[in-house]
Amino acid sequence: MPGGARANPSHAQGGNLKRTVIVTGGTKGLGREIALAFGRAGYDVLALYAADENAARELVELMASEKISGHALRHDVCSADPALWQRPEIQTADSLTLVNNACAAFSPMPLHQLGWADFEKNFLVAVKGAWSCSQPLIRLMLKKGYGTIVNVLTSAIEGAPPKGFAAYLTAKYALQGFTLALAAEYAARGVRVFSVSPGYMETPLTQQWDARLSEAIRANAGRITLPTEAAARILQLVEDSAVLGQGENHPV
Repeated sequence: MPGGARANPSHAQGGNLKRTVIVTGGTKGLGREIALAFGRAGYDVLALYAADENAARELVELMASEKISGHALRHDVCSADPALWQRPEIQTADSLTLVNNACAAFSPMPLHQLGWADFEKNFLVAVKGAWSCSQPLIRLMLKKGYGTIVNVLTSAIEGAPPKGFAAYLTAKYALQGFTLALAAEYAARGVRVFSVSPGYMETPLTQQWDARLSEAIRANAGRITLPTEAAARILQLVEDSAVLGQGENHPV
């Protein structure tokens, strides 16, 4: 195949092919829709979450009602937990996909009102979280000869950034750099790595913001994205063997 690309087992249908997707921040908002989209496509789903037991229970009940093979697992993406990566859904999968979607809760505010702790919180979840989940899976992907890592960015990194998002955006820019670094090292070895950039979305995170602020952001957003549409596009990208996964970013 051109450019050293390998066949994509993620798009194969039927047979005994075992496909697993791990979604961080996977029980609410965009992560929940990603988990459902992949589950409906026949993947084993491991939806990781930090604390919200109610959201996790609701997702598990919905997956059960739709006969989706999956679990919601409480896991701090900033900490090491070797047992998670030993689960049979991961170890025995023919195809592994990791979607680094988790992001720290925040409310937009001027930079001069932020402390370093605000930046650190965003970095820990977005960047350290992506690193701590990617590192053990990369080893498995290399052994299997194939894998996909998707990092969720934001359309706010396109062009001039909006005001009030300094800590969040700095972490997302760092995650973009991490995406490029991963691709530089592993894309030629069968591990596809790319990012996606959704527009403004109505999610449990943004619903906690002041209604006037949310309305102003919506009015000035470059694009508005429905979580279901973004999830469907991410699934499409993962299953498309023409997607090179060499660190490129895909607006969704």
